[in-house]
Amino acid sequence: MLLAAFVAFGHYLAFFALAVTLVLELALITESLSVEVASRIQRADRFMAAAALLLLLFGFLRVIYFEKGADYYFSNTFFQVKLALFIIAGAISLYPSAVFRRWGSELRQGIAPELTAAAVGRLKKAIHWELVLIAGILVCASLMAKGFGG
Repeated sequence: MLLAAFVAFGHYLAFFALAVTLVLELALITESLSVEVASRIQRADRFMAAAALLLLLFGFLRVIYFEKGADYYFSNTFFQVKLALFIIAGAISLYPSAVFRRWGSELRQGIAPELTAAAVGRLKKAIHWELVLIAGILVCASLMAKGFGG
């Protein structure tokens, strides 16, 4: 019982960490980045990826070993939608992550990345969509918790 509570806590904590890092990235991205800010964005992105992996790990531990069991969840429409939204958000996150990773060699040389207004717009749009999908995941979780979708 205590282990189940800690796994649930890890799941929630990973979810909040994922959302916070996305908001941080969104707030830091501008056309004129310093080396320090660009490095922070890279660190936030790595932290976000780790949080997403932990979210998935703790979520599947809950589904398989705790809570109501895999049959219940995998037959629930809102759980299936949650997974689909998570996969879509993960796919969208590949674009900003690839951009941030490309900055690595320049940052190691002390050169700040240059972003056009269009590039900033694309990055922010991708992160906004990730946040919208996260909100959708929360809606699905709430509906599942109230017994809908089964």
